[in-house]
Amino acid sequence: MEYKKLNEVLDYEQPSKYIVKTTDYDDSFETPVLTAGKSFLLGYTKEKEGVFKNVPAIIFDDFTTSFHYVDFPFKVKSSAMKILTAKGGFVDLKYVYLQMKQVRIDTQLHKRYWISRFSNKEIPFPKIDLENNYSKTQKHIAQILDDAAALRDKTKLLLEEYDALAQSIFLDMFGDPGVNDKNWKFEEFGSYINVLTDYHANGSYQILSKNVELSNDKDYALMVRTTDLENNNFETDVNYITEKAYNFLKKSKVYGGEIIINKIGSAGKVYLMPYLDRPVSLGMNAFMLRLKPSMNSLFAYFYLHTKYGEWQISKRVKGAVTKTIRKDAVRAIPIIVPPIELQNQFAEKIALIDQQKALAKQELQESEDLFNCLLQKAFKGELV
Repeated sequence: MEYKKLNEVLDYEQPSKYIVKTTDYDDSFETPVLTAGKSFLLGYTKEKEGVFKNVPAIIFDDFTTSFHYVDFPFKVKSSAMKILTAKGGFVDLKYVYLQMKQVRIDTQLHKRYWISRFSNKEIPFPKIDLENNYSKTQKHIAQILDDAAALRDKTKLLLEEYDALAQSIFLDMFGDPGVNDKNWKFEEFGSYINVLTDYHANGSYQILSKNVELSNDKDYALMVRTTDLENNNFETDVNYITEKAYNFLKKSKVYGGEIIINKIGSAGKVYLMPYLDRPVSLGMNAFMLRLKPSMNSLFAYFYLHTKYGEWQISKRVKGAVTKTIRKDAVRAIPIIVPPIELQNQFAEKIALIDQQKALAKQELQESEDLFNCLLQKAFKGELV
């Protein structure tokens, strides 16, 4: 393996002439409008002029360094990107794209990074390709990585299908709450909440700062954050507290099965706390709800994730800049109240789905590990 700077193997083009003129998107139009950010596809435009057709290409966000591989004609929304294409006949763009995933730079400053930093990073190239001016070995490596990524993505899709099935079962058993064609009684959610607490229920800021210190080093108890729940990751990049702090925070101990609601930022986002079989304490900026025996937590969680439930929550989120939701607003959310026996039947069906999801998550972790291992080998020149 030899190493080449990215600017030695990639040409870049400013996107100015490919920017869409109107954002009147419609799925019936032909040309996709892309962003280099997380959302990627913004919509479809009817504009025929100024379409980038020299594909494949990589669209690169100049400020965040987010990027995507694109193998179809497109237009773009923003000028804050670079369009990257292969330079010369010895470069396979998919190979370069996969190698770019291993490049890390600090993006704290608000500046353009392609020319100043990212393009100067080196990636490995098979020596045989460089000597013979072809990309056969690169294509071979890219295909191995693509196959591993396809296995990973297939498992991700299976997990999404399990989630869709669970929501379908809810609608089948209880109907759409916004229509309520089964004529369930509505009551305030607060009538079925036994405990509604948060981190600050344990004392003032001064008392808490004196008794609780977060650590990145593994300790007695996990301080669970909504970030951990969002990523379904309770092992890496998490916070810990000591046994003394855990016992001090007695009003916000977490055992599993509780409903967690973000109270600031992504206010109103709802999670179901898994059973982790270890001491857990609630982090800041979230509410924890334990329900009365007359309402099943799993039923309530799925209700709050229906379109109607999410709409009812969104109505109660306040703030123009920093979005927040209050305890009294959570209690005031209207919720349907089917017989508890029916709620429990629903929970039993979901438990069976969760068993299958657990197996799929294990497979996903294994496929993620495989892909990352292969990617590391490719970057070190060991995948030839």
